[in-house]
Amino acid sequence: MKKHFYYKDKKRKYLRKFRIYPDFLYCRLDKWLKSMSLKGWHIVHCGMFFFTFEKGEPKKKEYFTYGGPPKGEGKYSISLRYPMLEKTYGVKSKKSKINANKRKAHNIVEIDTEKIDIENDTGYKEMVSDRNRLHTRFFVNTISMLFICVLILVILYLLD
Repeated sequence: MKKHFYYKDKKRKYLRKFRIYPDFLYCRLDKWLKSMSLKGWHIVHCGMFFFTFEKGEPKKKEYFTYGGPPKGEGKYSISLRYPMLEKTYGVKSKKSKINANKRKAHNIVEIDTEKIDIENDTGYKEMVSDRNRLHTRFFVNTISMLFICVLILVILYLLD
């Protein structure tokens, strides 16, 4: 399997940050990436816990992050909508380093705010709310199952 790497330009400054953003906190990850771009740090690569930024001009950039297993009971799947998302809302990969870098732990798409009005586009807003709802529901279900398993183990221990 080929690995895709980004190439560092020796003339530019890079910053590597450690962060943990589970699926249900993708909305916070999007906001953090936006605030980093406002400070002039633009994401070029991400792994499971490390995010690499390149120093540039401060710009207001929007991001959409998705991933994980939630399928949405067959009626909605983020992974099925991703190609449409990148084609419809994404900055062309020649103009966005994160969109050009396909091998990522978190699937982050830089949104082209010249194509759409983030505040008023109903399709984009629906996709963000669906993502947040699906990942939150998946997290709650996982924690609930973990709690039930621990409860069963405690009951079995007390019965012995």
